[in-house]
Amino acid sequence: MDILRSFFNYSQNPNFEMNKYLSLLLLLISVQAFSQKVSVPGSVKRAMDQIDTVTIRNHIAYLADDKLKGRLPGTEGYQMAVDYVIDQFQKMGIQPGGDPGLYTQKLILRKTVVNNSSAKAVLKDKSGNVDSLIFAKDFQPVPHPMLSKASGEGTLVFVGYGVDIPGIYSDYEGIDLKGKVLVMVAGVPDGIPASTLVSHFTSPGNKMNTAFSKGAIGVILVNPRLPFTNPNPTLQSNVALNPEKITAYGRGFVGNLGFALNGSKSFLTGLFLNSGKNLDKVLADIKVMKNSSFEFPFTFSASYSNSHTEFESYNLIGMIPGTDPKLKSEYVVHSAHLDHIGIGTPVDGDSIYNGAHDNASGVASLLEIARIYKSGNARPKRSILIVMVTAEEMGLVGSSYFAANPTVPRSSIIANVNTDMPSVIAPLLSIVPLGAEHSSIMGNVKFAADYLKLEVEKDPEPEQNRFVRSDQYSFVMNGVPSLHIKYGNKTNVLGFNLDAFVKEWRAKYYHKPADGMDGIFNFTAAKTYVQLNFLISYSIAQTSQKPSWNKGDLFGIGGN
Repeated sequence: MDILRSFFNYSQNPNFEMNKYLSLLLLLISVQAFSQKVSVPGSVKRAMDQIDTVTIRNHIAYLADDKLKGRLPGTEGYQMAVDYVIDQFQKMGIQPGGDPGLYTQKLILRKTVVNNSSAKAVLKDKSGNVDSLIFAKDFQPVPHPMLSKASGEGTLVFVGYGVDIPGIYSDYEGIDLKGKVLVMVAGVPDGIPASTLVSHFTSPGNKMNTAFSKGAIGVILVNPRLPFTNPNPTLQSNVALNPEKITAYGRGFVGNLGFALNGSKSFLTGLFLNSGKNLDKVLADIKVMKNSSFEFPFTFSASYSNSHTEFESYNLIGMIPGTDPKLKSEYVVHSAHLDHIGIGTPVDGDSIYNGAHDNASGVASLLEIARIYKSGNARPKRSILIVMVTAEEMGLVGSSYFAANPTVPRSSIIANVNTDMPSVIAPLLSIVPLGAEHSSIMGNVKFAADYLKLEVEKDPEPEQNRFVRSDQYSFVMNGVPSLHIKYGNKTNVLGFNLDAFVKEWRAKYYHKPADGMDGIFNFTAAKTYVQLNFLISYSIAQTSQKPSWNKGDLFGIGGN
């Protein structure tokens, strides 16, 4: 860890070439769409300059203290975090924006665990021969959040990657899928023009939702690169439920299919050996967008039981009313997740996963943004919602619930600026606005970045699929232009590799007990990060034209 220590000490001192052109064109369109100049009043400038890094540190220190025990939803530690944020809202004079008269939005979290011994899967050919598959060798059930017993039977159909990408590629063309069980492989074909779209269409939850929309009753998802290794795995998941407990919300499987399974590579290989198709050729074809879907000469049945436990949790919402008689009925949402993962496997004798960077630093950022709006007399034309969501670490559960069931009219939310694990560990000189390239919000980003003399970069780590791993994705899935600001790789240290530094830091701190206040922080960078996110939302709030998806963008035309 020498590279971490040395740089920390320093930082505290004063596929298709056409895709490149397409990305540049979309960026130019987005920036040009932000044509109105936004002025920053003197009182707002002073409030931005007076952002208190000591206050930011104090917020993080409280939320990441051992006494909160990692802020796991449903625990006393999470409730302490809830009480702390409410107290801060009240001291700043932020209005309640949750359930009527409250800062909180109550939701029900449901944890689902599969009863392994109940899991059965049977393959039957047209001659009536039956092959009983082996749990944890051939298949593993995906917990069903809505049914105590998940089951179904139907003809097996191979659907490639199981993606349907309007105007680009579909695995579903020319084949009847109603009442069928679909077999699909993990990933997406080559040639998708943006890393955010790759992340979206790779998402198992998106694939299962697409399969359901095509009439399937079940899905078997196979990742040939990930073998099953545990003969008795703990299979569990979490969702949010509406009060009637009839609809589930989350990033993954929300229970709309009769069943869902993960299948092994050996299972897939066995199917192809008896199908008359060559597996390697089919996988090579779909990789280059050559549709290779077909019906297997088998029927497949599966069943497994699930146990459900439920508990209450809370999103927190503070409101800063807009001042424009017309625009104040529209809302710009700042979001950050308040939860972390609680107590876990000890590392060097420490079992409390404090989550200082992830995401106490994001919550602290939003509290300072709220303070700028109040103390700077920003008077936004549109209303601002400061939303701290629960259960992000459980699968974007709290934000999925809020985005689908907001405490204001759903159609009135026009933008989301999400803050998750800012990673303020080095001087902030460049940024990566994940998701902004899909809408006119890129113009707001450019305005804020120019104001602060920051460079805008493309995602340096598309393989991390960060776009679908944080709460902005929940808003995108509900049709709201959104973004998530991450660090870029620009450094003012000659010969220093910031990308390598961040990866080394992440390996030690991300989802580890080491992520506490004794880790690496650069609070000057934290101040800049707060200023940047504030200016993005402020420019959206002050501009008469609301954000819009780029023309033809897949998120804007229902590709989600």
